[in-house]
Amino acid sequence: MNETASPELKGAWERFNAAQNEVLGWMEQTDRFKTVPQHRAKAYHTMIEALAMAYNFAVAPRMSHPRLFVNTGWQTDMYTLGQNAPDLFYVTAFLDGKQTYRLTGTYGDCVLILAQVINHLSGHPDSKAIGNYDLSTFDIKPDGSFEFILSADKHEGNWMALDRDCPYHFILFRRFMGDWNQTKPTMKLERISEIPDDHYDADEFDEAAMAARIDRATDFLKYLIKDFNINLYEWYTKTGGGYNNMAFLPGTITSQVGSPTSNYAMAVFDLAPDEALVIELDQVPDGVYWSLQTGDVWSRSMNFTHRQTSLNMHHAAIDADGGFRAVVAHKDPGVANWLDTTGRAQGTVVFRNYRATRQPVPSTKKVKFSEISDVLPLATKKISLGERKAALQSRAEGFLKLHGE
Repeated sequence: MNETASPELKGAWERFNAAQNEVLGWMEQTDRFKTVPQHRAKAYHTMIEALAMAYNFAVAPRMSHPRLFVNTGWQTDMYTLGQNAPDLFYVTAFLDGKQTYRLTGTYGDCVLILAQVINHLSGHPDSKAIGNYDLSTFDIKPDGSFEFILSADKHEGNWMALDRDCPYHFILFRRFMGDWNQTKPTMKLERISEIPDDHYDADEFDEAAMAARIDRATDFLKYLIKDFNINLYEWYTKTGGGYNNMAFLPGTITSQVGSPTSNYAMAVFDLAPDEALVIELDQVPDGVYWSLQTGDVWSRSMNFTHRQTSLNMHHAAIDADGGFRAVVAHKDPGVANWLDTTGRAQGTVVFRNYRATRQPVPSTKKVKFSEISDVLPLATKKISLGERKAALQSRAEGFLKLHGE
């Protein structure tokens, strides 16, 4: 009787363990890790987070009972690797291309719902986006409800294509909320193709099947650290706009997970304690959703539940000339459009602009904190400490209402 794991299963486990030290070493060798002590603790935080996401995305889903995952991916302030937008009520699913599924739901108060179908989980050598869908271009009922079929075989009506030869699709839904206190959307997924009760038993108990899942987790772990933690920052500072300067970034240049529907602009802020970064758009973007958000140097969202680290079209104060100006600063400058650095000397600023006819790139200007009022219009909306406290309280309550945790 064999009392040890199969060589295939043991080998997969050894590769996963080796990958943990390998990718942590990638972060430890970066200049930002070596030169700025403030970044080191979050590098290790990021590593633990990536391990949790590798399990959530590659190992945990059961193919016999497909479901939509909300709080175990790019959704809450628990999982922010990749700098998830706090206004995007994300959903993930993992589907078999040989099966047929029905997706139903309602729009709620969403301004936009996008679906991205990727064959194979990110990190797999053959992973690529095979479908990008804007649900508003399909048949949506007057009450905001919808129904889609997901399958390899073409269906009449609302249909999203799967790859028959891919047993593990990665589906990412982006649901855009202008305000977290609004009515949130709903979604339900069910497999409608019939299969024997034991069809996926091997996926639960077979050593080779588990080895395949562990290898999938290893590839996804490497993808998260390489593409998000390391390469995005490198792109910002070297290929993009450098420090304190925003550069245009088309939606899919970051990775297959980037949305082609969006026009991004990104920068790395680098601010001394007495400095601030003023961000300006001479015209309000004409997209259905736009926002600015700060993140850390490992491409993780900063605390957006209790700190004002993001602004969107719903809450932004627009100046009398039709422009928009925001201030990135370490402390509250007393203006409505403040983006909190949460104490980071360096971090990222991401501008998202979805379904827009123009591709504006915000301009930036680094100033002394004491000079902020000199570069803003006289009529810039101010905010008192009491008003800021109330706004942050509403923010936290809205988050709990939306996410339920």
